[in-house]
Amino acid sequence: MFRFARALAAGVAALTIAAFQAAPPQLPARLAALAEDAAAARSFDYMALKADGADLKALSNAVAMRTRIDGDRLRPLTEAETILQMELAAAAEAPTADAYEADRATANAAWDRWIAFGEAVMSGRPVAEPPFDYVAGQVRLAEEATDPRVRELLRRAALEQLLRRGWDVGDEVWIDPPPTPGARSRFSNRLGQQVWQTDRANTDWLKADIAANGWFLISVHGEAASGAAWLMAQHADHDRPFQRHVLTLLEPLVAAGEASASNFAYLYDRVAVGENRPQRYGTQGVCVAKGVWEPNTLENPERVQALRDEARIGSLAEYTTRMHRFCADFEG
Repeated sequence: MFRFARALAAGVAALTIAAFQAAPPQLPARLAALAEDAAAARSFDYMALKADGADLKALSNAVAMRTRIDGDRLRPLTEAETILQMELAAAAEAPTADAYEADRATANAAWDRWIAFGEAVMSGRPVAEPPFDYVAGQVRLAEEATDPRVRELLRRAALEQLLRRGWDVGDEVWIDPPPTPGARSRFSNRLGQQVWQTDRANTDWLKADIAANGWFLISVHGEAASGAAWLMAQHADHDRPFQRHVLTLLEPLVAAGEASASNFAYLYDRVAVGENRPQRYGTQGVCVAKGVWEPNTLENPERVQALRDEARIGSLAEYTTRMHRFCADFEG
């Protein structure tokens, strides 16, 4: 459930990079003013706006689309815009003003527990169950690393994976009764901003590091480090020039066995789709119906499986079947 929130990890809202390249829809004047004033955005009566018949979900999406392309780069929402988007989405889910305030309190308490849980995992707390057992394992790898550069890389990658698994967080933060959609919406919006901020910080760090030291080579730094660096580049959608630069680094390294062919394939497609070009390997796609995922346009549909075999990423048919589950809540 709440798979909409997963898409926030790739940007500010569940919108493709191509959508951000279009002019954002215009907000009504009074909401546009709130987008410039964080204090006013906090105190605005969103439930009254709902009572007037406004489509709050559409307005929340319009705020998200204020994230613009500056050349090839996305900018984050401002503090005021973040508050406005979150409050519009939360009010859209709340049936009454009392429920709206209760959702706020529930989400704030859950957020405090999330922060405490995340700090514990990143401090080395053992976790036996998915989805956070993987993160705990990555933290252990970081602590075992003897190279300070690799240790920093692995810790950063562990944190970004912790945050992305926050979409599936359960008993770690939510206490009976189960959270309402409004409480979940508030939590998800805050998590999306945390993901966004972490991705930007990781991109800045990785860009500076590889400029000074070069790419993380499998033979020198290990497969875990090479994969972690790729993952951070894969999630640098806000900086397409950097992603393209990483592609130029990876291509000869793949041929030399110093980088993963599958990682190159995923990043190649990510950049291609972000630039509104056909992809090569069929790794990127969209929900087209409830429970139905389809890959974006392919360069060469007849050769896609041969290319996937070369990159060692398996069958496109099996991949498509796995991806259908991310469209279970798709509403068009």
